[in-house]
Amino acid sequence: KYEVVAARSLTDEQLADWQSIRASCSRYRSPFFSPGFVRNVSRILPDIDVLLVSESGGYVGFLPFQRRGGHEARPAGMGINDAHGLIAADDAEIDVTEMLASVGLTRFAFHASPPDAPGVGGYETGRRSSFLADLTVDSQGYANFLRRRHSTIARQGQKTRKLARDLGPLRFEFECRDTQMLRRLIELKRQQYQRTHTFDIFSIGWIQELLAQFRLTPDDEPRGILSVLYAGEVPVALHYGMIEGDLLHYWFPVFDPAYGYGSPGTELFLRVVAAAESVGIRAIDMGYGEQAYKHKLTNVQTEMSYGLIDPSPLRRALHSSRLALRAKLKDLKLREQLKPWARRLMPHIGKGIYE
Repeated sequence: KYEVVAARSLTDEQLADWQSIRASCSRYRSPFFSPGFVRNVSRILPDIDVLLVSESGGYVGFLPFQRRGGHEARPAGMGINDAHGLIAADDAEIDVTEMLASVGLTRFAFHASPPDAPGVGGYETGRRSSFLADLTVDSQGYANFLRRRHSTIARQGQKTRKLARDLGPLRFEFECRDTQMLRRLIELKRQQYQRTHTFDIFSIGWIQELLAQFRLTPDDEPRGILSVLYAGEVPVALHYGMIEGDLLHYWFPVFDPAYGYGSPGTELFLRVVAAAESVGIRAIDMGYGEQAYKHKLTNVQTEMSYGLIDPSPLRRALHSSRLALRAKLKDLKLREQLKPWARRLMPHIGKGIYE
């Protein structure tokens, strides 16, 4: 049986079955798969629904989504959701196209689904790397592991001391409640997007609202956490993440480029690691994406699938072609020179992903 309910209307029974599936399948460890994340998004965006699959009186599948154009579904929190897709047990036999069609949907595009999730295999277009720091790898702490592995991290203390000489002693807050610091993080991220000619996701109002909302979440649900590294009175690096259980998702890191000579982003991560270990965090998930800092700071690399669940081979082929063209454009040698011009001519390109 298939039915759609508003995310804000889920019953205790439905929530319990959802969490039971997550507890039995490690692929759903990310807080993005939690009902808490979906319900927080639904407090900001009222059009978040969940497709429920039930069998023999119990719920065996959950697909959080936003309906677009009447018949298209996309992940809840599109654009900032680093993991998503159908949440179902391994032994659940679910025909995903039948599931969508039963509630008037024709397609569901995904960009970060576990490859072994039910229904993904036949509709996968490709995979991208995903990165995680397993904090249990070294009995003396993960920072010790990184220092032994990377000479640049081993020399981080020299850079840190220079920051302290220039600005004052370093101070770290693992969970900062100062709303001005959240505004500072958003300001620095927006400047970063402008420098790199990337679409400014914080120009989308609901994303800023969501980060503020997550900081109000109870401890028994995924909650937002803002960490700040100060040198003297200057916030030189900040990070906004999400914690659930023993996992921290490293979500929005940024540093002030005026103090880049001191690698404050690396120092911030080392401080976050130490604080996380002290409160029982066992892993830090950095999600998908090939940024260089992820390769340096993590020790586990997996994959996430992207593709389109759609019964039409033609639409799937067109979707795959668009993704292939986008990948080729990213590989152009002149891409960095062309980006400023493209952004000036099309300042809103990319905006549709978040609306």
